[in-house]
Amino acid sequence: MSDTFDVVVIGAGPAGLSAARELVKKGVRVVVLEARDRIGGRVHTLRERGVVEAGAEFIHGENATTWEMVRALELKTEEWGLETADSYRLFGKGGQIRDDSEDLFQRFRAVDDELWSYDGPDMSVAEYFRKNATDEEAAFYKVREIGDIEAADPGLLSVRGIVHEERLATNGGKNFWITDGYDRVMRGYAEGLDIRLRHRAVRVRWAEGRVAVECENGAHFEAPRLVFTIPIGVMKKCPPEFMPALPQAFEQGVRAVGFGNSTKMLFWMSGHLPPFRMIDTDGPVGHWWQRWFGEEPVLVGYSGGARANELARMSEADAIEAGMQDLSDALGAGVRHLISHARHITWSSDPYAYGSYSFPTVGMEDTRDILARPIADTLYYCGEATNTRGHPGTAHGAIEEGRRVALEILAGRA
Repeated sequence: MSDTFDVVVIGAGPAGLSAARELVKKGVRVVVLEARDRIGGRVHTLRERGVVEAGAEFIHGENATTWEMVRALELKTEEWGLETADSYRLFGKGGQIRDDSEDLFQRFRAVDDELWSYDGPDMSVAEYFRKNATDEEAAFYKVREIGDIEAADPGLLSVRGIVHEERLATNGGKNFWITDGYDRVMRGYAEGLDIRLRHRAVRVRWAEGRVAVECENGAHFEAPRLVFTIPIGVMKKCPPEFMPALPQAFEQGVRAVGFGNSTKMLFWMSGHLPPFRMIDTDGPVGHWWQRWFGEEPVLVGYSGGARANELARMSEADAIEAGMQDLSDALGAGVRHLISHARHITWSSDPYAYGSYSFPTVGMEDTRDILARPIADTLYYCGEATNTRGHPGTAHGAIEEGRRVALEILAGRA
């Protein structure tokens, strides 16, 4: 026996919750099916020792859509401050902090400016820097930063793609933490919704105007429309069975869009370190920053792309040791004695994500548009991967996409 609704939503992450919220506000009967035992998707706040983000960490930009819920819930935030504290960005090389970090940062910014003004033919980011870098040393750190930010292998990442998305973005340049946790935002979007946890969709039977979803636990749901927000990593590796199969253009889009991996090294500290906002090392982790608020200082080591994959293949103990060595090389062996607790988070092994977020590959062009198009006014796919307004790879980009799809469905019902 099936439960019947107006819309079934698969996924209780930012996109699914946003879509469901908009629909329910207009009186649409919606059920949200979530495979995990929690909401939030790739937003995952750890609360075992204070408040630390295993997934999405920052509100990216003072104009990001996320602020609507943050302000509605009166949540407190902390500005990262990287944009106004240049001298606190340090660079490591060969196991020590460089004495010329301030000078290197200015050279780094010059390389950065050259990148975002690029208007030539498409190629990978790695190839772009091989051909165009005027400062190879600064470019080395910039390539590592882009790989981490985009969670991508620079050899696959499209330079025209990231430049195009950067030019479209309207979210602003500052970054903020939600001091009581990003999951509070997700709870705000989830309030009042019918959410079924531990309901992994395994089969979708559909025809125009009719959808039947079968879950792993035996539950069945029917509706005239389906919104599915399954991460691209899962769509690539083990999506639900669609009967009939999804259109070829959609399947080709899933294969074409990049989906990378990122890992986080989390070190809870028993004491404070010298002030810095970020350290760029040439070691296995690559980027470190401090969360200085809360019960304990926390160091976050972030890696993306190939380095993240290398760390993900290690045992947690070995990965943590690699992170400790990377940090010790940069700040001195004494830092080890300040680490009171450690965790290594990798998204590539998460069966409900199989990676972190999407990125543009060379020649990808309008793939995000293709994925975002409704299928027979019945199936609607959305998430950060379908954001064509310059905000892919972000929680606020996913929220925007959920809202967009909801408005499309509501317009079709009018």
